[in-house]
Amino acid sequence: MMAVTVDRVKRYSGRGLLYLVLAVISAASLLPFLWVILSSLKPHDELYSKQLTFLPHRYTLVNYTQMVERMVGFGFYYRNSVLVSVGTVVLTLFVGSLAAYALSRFRFKGDQALFLIFLGTMMVPGEVGLIGQYELLSSYKLLNTLTGLTLSYTAFNLALTVFVMRSVFIAVPQELLDAARVDGCSWWESYWQIMVPLGASGLAAAGTLVFLSAWNEFIFALTMNNWTDEARTLPVGIQLLQGQWQHWDYGVLFSSVMLSFLPVIILFLFLQKYFMRGLTAGAVKG
Repeated sequence: MMAVTVDRVKRYSGRGLLYLVLAVISAASLLPFLWVILSSLKPHDELYSKQLTFLPHRYTLVNYTQMVERMVGFGFYYRNSVLVSVGTVVLTLFVGSLAAYALSRFRFKGDQALFLIFLGTMMVPGEVGLIGQYELLSSYKLLNTLTGLTLSYTAFNLALTVFVMRSVFIAVPQELLDAARVDGCSWWESYWQIMVPLGASGLAAAGTLVFLSAWNEFIFALTMNNWTDEARTLPVGIQLLQGQWQHWDYGVLFSSVMLSFLPVIILFLFLQKYFMRGLTAGAVKG
């Protein structure tokens, strides 16, 4: 009896220590985010005060109103980011899910080697292909366009989508596809009517990851659109808007960053259940 009690105490103490470590890591991850939120609600005198405070003594929305009034082009950059991110998600999910469907259900010479190539590209930093993509887009006159940036982001996120969706599609029972084929469904109908609905959680997970990547990307957006404002996205716009004043207003900066977080927060709140389910889909077979 005593041995059972000691083992139970050790197990609970170990679990408690694990929860404590996870709580500390979570708090450290959330602290910068909370700092931005609270700082965006502080008046100017508190932001530039020598006495550092975490919570505002007085909450105000003046930074948000000044950002809307003074930051020329913010709405334009915001619209570009939405168009590029949504276009990247749609195109990447469509092409990536089709490739994953083929790699998970069809057997052909070199299929495993092709999948390993996809995995290999995930280990290479995207910046390695920056010059090559710049030359490619330049040759097709797609520099300084939303289309060119969307295609660039699609190529960058395609391997991740194939990896996630292949795991999801492998978990779908083969008997369902065999029954659909017997009923006269083509391979396209089997993909659209069976694989896509059953893989919705995986599509949500992959779509969320792709959206985050496209929304926050800076280097490619700055390099591919460095001549005009026509196709500049929000991360580049926030950095360039700094030059509108001789001295940078940190309250306006925090409010603009907070507004840039907003679509990501809303997307994750709506899709968090499907996101977690999609990441674990195919992890256990049978």
